Amino acid sequence: MSRIVKAEPALIPGKGRGLRAVEQLAAGEVIESAATIALSPPECDLIEKTAIGDFYFAHPNQDHEGLVILGLASLCNHADVPNAEVRWRYDDGLGWIAELVALRAIGAGEEITRRYHCQPWFQIAS
Repeated sequence: MSRIVKAEPALIPGKGRGLRAVEQLAAGEVIESAATIALSPPECDLIEKTAIGDFYFAHPNQDHEGLVILGLASLCNHADVPNAEVRWRYDDGLGWIAELVALRAIGAGEEITRRYHCQPWFQIAS
């Protein structure tokens, strides 16, 4: 199976590191599927004290647990009206899979954003 990369890390003016589309994306298109690493509540407490603390995700089914996405979705900047979202699916052999999905058509070169499920802990550039 080959992997098609439809996004790349990019420097986003006024925001810093982010993610942008490398080709035109259609609404509903999967931008990337990525495996995850599950974090227990004590591991979440520990990771909060590290640089990775800003990049892990809340677990889709377990309060107080988390997931580290081993892919590009963790680079998406916040937007109140995003153009993508993370959808979760569980695979018995692989565990939780994060799928970054376009919510609308996204043009080549356009920043890919998602709405964070927590209150942003930083000032949002206007």
